[in-house]
Amino acid sequence: MKLMTTTSNIQVLLRSYASHQNSAQVNVADFCDYIKKYAQHHANDQPELLPYINNSTELVKKELERLAQERQVLYVAADPEKKEVIVIHYYIDKCLSVYQNIRKNPSIPYPFDTDLPKNAPTEILKREGADVYLSEQESSKAATLYCLQLPRGLPSILCPSSLPIEDLMIIALLKFQSKLQKDEFHDYFLKKLQVANPGKDLTVKNFFSMVTKKTDEAIRSIKNASDTFYQWNQLCFFIRQDYEKTTDLTAEDISLLQSIYILEFCVTSYRNKAQQNLQKETALKNLELNLNKPPYYFTRENINMFSDSRGVPLLGQYSDKDLNDYIQNATTESEDNKLPLLLSFKGINNVKTYVLKAKVLPLIVRLCTDARETIRDQITKDCFNDLKNFSSVPEMKNQELFEKTLENAVKIKSPILYALLNAPFLKALQYESRGMTELVTGHIHLFTDGEVSPYSELLMLSKEEILTDARILLPVWYTIPGFSWLVSFFKGQPKQKKQKPQKQATQKKMIASDEAESFEIPSPLSQQDASAASRKEELKQAALEAEKHYVPQGSTIERELSSYEHAWNRMLSKQARDNLTEDVNSLIRDYMRKILRTLRANNFTPERINNLATTLVKTPGMQKIQDQAELHMYVQLYMVKLIKGL
Repeated sequence: MKLMTTTSNIQVLLRSYASHQNSAQVNVADFCDYIKKYAQHHANDQPELLPYINNSTELVKKELERLAQERQVLYVAADPEKKEVIVIHYYIDKCLSVYQNIRKNPSIPYPFDTDLPKNAPTEILKREGADVYLSEQESSKAATLYCLQLPRGLPSILCPSSLPIEDLMIIALLKFQSKLQKDEFHDYFLKKLQVANPGKDLTVKNFFSMVTKKTDEAIRSIKNASDTFYQWNQLCFFIRQDYEKTTDLTAEDISLLQSIYILEFCVTSYRNKAQQNLQKETALKNLELNLNKPPYYFTRENINMFSDSRGVPLLGQYSDKDLNDYIQNATTESEDNKLPLLLSFKGINNVKTYVLKAKVLPLIVRLCTDARETIRDQITKDCFNDLKNFSSVPEMKNQELFEKTLENAVKIKSPILYALLNAPFLKALQYESRGMTELVTGHIHLFTDGEVSPYSELLMLSKEEILTDARILLPVWYTIPGFSWLVSFFKGQPKQKKQKPQKQATQKKMIASDEAESFEIPSPLSQQDASAASRKEELKQAALEAEKHYVPQGSTIERELSSYEHAWNRMLSKQARDNLTEDVNSLIRDYMRKILRTLRANNFTPERINNLATTLVKTPGMQKIQDQAELHMYVQLYMVKLIKGL
């Protein structure tokens, strides 16, 4: 037996039986007999009805129980033995037929809840405000008879869920038109509209002509939320204003007012929907702009914290569902079998991370540049320590071991770079952009013969150079053959290397630089009173909260500062690069010392930090730096670091 087919037939037959009886209340025993006879007559055409020939009563009661759970039928409350049911579809079908008649003859009034039979149970109705119901703009699939409540004490309107909202609008407009097409009403309300819109006589006449004569065009103007929105509101208001002053309303007047409210609610609903769609589209464009900004890779948590230029969170301007749909489409939809615009990979701690396809190769280049110096210093230091302890350094003799050492260093020092280099989409991306790769990557060769280049090429590091640099750091006697071995043998441990005067001077310079970077607290915060200490702690807490906004999960503020510094500070000489960074840092520190005198913790928000950074970056000295976006982010991060370190 096909259950769904049988169930569908029973429901349809029950509605047909109730309509034939001209009553919503059906006797179960009589209906079982009807089904048995129906099954005997149609069993050849519908084999699924065969079970109802010999066991109709039990099967029908079982189906009625299920329909009752779905609120398709109701058992009569005063009947504990469940001998009779009330078919809700009977009332829905009757209500639909009334609306069909209204469409043919607009003078017929809307169906009211008082039109229902006295024995109709109140449970068949679902009472809801007309404005709420019409704002959904979708017809419900569930069989429900709504009782739409209207303002100003107007009678409630019955509306079946199966009646499309557009059909209800058309019916309301037809009633509206039947009134306005009368000469005295036509000229009167047209004049009122013209007075309310001086200098727009032609526009008003065209609008009024559309409303009174062109039903389809008028409905489209409502649904499209066109420029006629204000004229619709004016016209509806003028008519309501005239009729609501009348104490004795006729049935025609009540029907007109009901239609006006329906049209007003629909006009407002579609207008709000259009504004929400516009806001959502704008927010999604801002989302794309954020994805195009450093650091270019984002987790879902980072994306949830995106904000617009005013600092207002984007999540809220679009819903969580809208964001899920956008990410789903952006990561799956593509043209001509190419990669989608948004790519995902497993980032830090295997957290799913997103990056725009157009930013992948530039990001890899940037990360390689950022990681090169750090990894070079670390490997050189490790090699120096091994040589100092007279240990062998096999990775400096074997290229394969050297590559493995670099890979492990990248995995630890730059996990995002490691994840991107091992992402499954990288080879396909290289194939797509093979004509643009050299232009994007510059002097770094990301691919060799269609494969990702070795780490030594990506980082532009040579084991010979690193070994040479490590040996230079050793004392001279370490390089004397035989002698160094004898010294190490007799002393039992390598002699501590003395610092060269030049290196000591460099360290002193670094210490002095660090001291210069120390952020002195202005006098209002340096006082040793409880309020100053409390304010200081509150500012530090605010800085920690702001840090979460700027620093991606798994990264640190120092790492982000270093990354952005490499992006905006492109001086070739190390000395010049350090001097420029120190000049920028000094400007930020001096600026923040002034701000701190009046700064409060509740004002130290990402929006406030953004405004402060914008003001500072627009100064003549800062404007000389080309990469303004990266500099702007660096300034914000450095401000957070300063307050955090109070």
